[in-house]
Amino acid sequence: MTWPMVKIKDIFDVARGGSPRPIDAFLTDAENGVNWIMIGDTKEGGKYIEKTAKKIKPEGVKNSREVKEGDFLLTNSMSFGRPYILKTSGCIHDGWLVLSPRTEKIHKDYFYYYLGSKEIKSTLASKAAGAVVKNLNKDIVKELEIPLPPLEEQKRIAEIMDKADAIRQKRQQAIALADQFLRSVFLDMFGDPVTNPKGWDKRPLHEIASHIVDCPHSTPRWTDEGIIALRTSNLTKGGWDWTDKRFVSELEYKERTKRSELVAKDLILSREGTVGIAALVPEGVKMCMGQRLVQIRVNDNYILPEYLLYLILIELEPDRISRLMTGSTSKHINVSDLKALSIMLPPLAIQNKFVETMTFLNGIKERLALFYVDSNMAFDAISQKAFSGQL
Repeated sequence: MTWPMVKIKDIFDVARGGSPRPIDAFLTDAENGVNWIMIGDTKEGGKYIEKTAKKIKPEGVKNSREVKEGDFLLTNSMSFGRPYILKTSGCIHDGWLVLSPRTEKIHKDYFYYYLGSKEIKSTLASKAAGAVVKNLNKDIVKELEIPLPPLEEQKRIAEIMDKADAIRQKRQQAIALADQFLRSVFLDMFGDPVTNPKGWDKRPLHEIASHIVDCPHSTPRWTDEGIIALRTSNLTKGGWDWTDKRFVSELEYKERTKRSELVAKDLILSREGTVGIAALVPEGVKMCMGQRLVQIRVNDNYILPEYLLYLILIELEPDRISRLMTGSTSKHINVSDLKALSIMLPPLAIQNKFVETMTFLNGIKERLALFYVDSNMAFDAISQKAFSGQL
């Protein structure tokens, strides 16, 4: 089936967001504040943005971009091109592009799936500018040619995609439930690490770690292949995401590991960007740190790396991390503050019991992840057929 091709600018108005500066001077808790829409207002795997955590003063609106319910937002840097549908209104900063429908011939759910499809992501990636951090600009998106099926066909495809998406979301929810259970186990065994209700001995992190090293501040010299250089985008909450690998040469690797090489079970923590996520270096993988990361190697006479990982993930949850954050525009954790972080130290035997439970649950998560990969592959296959008129 052949559908007419149109440019996005023919059916959407496309604009980039903007920020009143300095943004901290425009944030407000007042009732007349205007919603300030940020990446943090999204939910992992979510389709909609329904509410915001922050607001800006009305006088800041003129230096930003107003958006309304029903608009599409696209991230225009980092995980660029990820679409969301607005179920609220407000203003957006320059990390967003907004697509406002110009015609009634658009079914929002259809375009949500189309704009998030593997084909479109690949097209956008090839057109995005920037050698280190790829960025979209509005002209790239405006000129993108896309098929426009009849409205009823859009609705039919959207219904099929909703069903396929529901299957993969259930797999992801099962993985999230395993994470929630492990968090509950940790709190039951040890108590909240911030309040330490069980009265465990506590020491500053620098006293129980043999290494606390931040990454070199220079931008890596990237290569097409070679040794993996870790970035914040490779970290998840307790694990790794290798969908976007970057590489450096052997020479660059040696330069970046002069202060400290990475070894298995070193804890890697994001100190900028998505702050507070962490994971342990896997066995048998040669890698170095890129940017915005901290390496922590523990003294296992005091603490097990797996226990510290989970403690750190709880200590630095979004509603707690602000006590360690500095910076007016780019929020980050200072390494000196991290070194002073007070860590509770239950006996190693009890830590080890938790690690055994963690290992068991991680095995379950790995099996669930395989099912999730399978459902993702099925979703991509259905998507490809749907948007090429083969369903």
